[in-house]
Amino acid sequence: MNASLHRYEIGLAPRGLLEIPDAAGVRVSCNEGSLWITLDNDPRDIVLEPGEFFAGTQHRRALIYALQASTLGLRLDAEVDLAAQAPRISFAAGALAA
Repeated sequence: MNASLHRYEIGLAPRGLLEIPDAAGVRVSCNEGSLWITLDNDPRDIVLEPGEFFAGTQHRRALIYALQASTLGLRLDAEVDLAAQAPRISFAAGALAA
């Protein structure tokens, strides 16, 4: 296990939105609820239920939408520039403080 990973747990209210400007090196796990993830220029719809995860491998913006009250885990690999990435993670109205 890499001790230099950055981990966060975030709660989102129903219809809450989390934007990650660059999802490369970011792992999103659904701990509770249900999440819909969409990536710029990617035709897939990714839906996560508790216990499932998505790992970003390409430099694309990701939007994470809570289909119901949800708790998600974010893990940023050591190679992700936390100083550049974390302050740009934005919450839409309806996000819960974690």
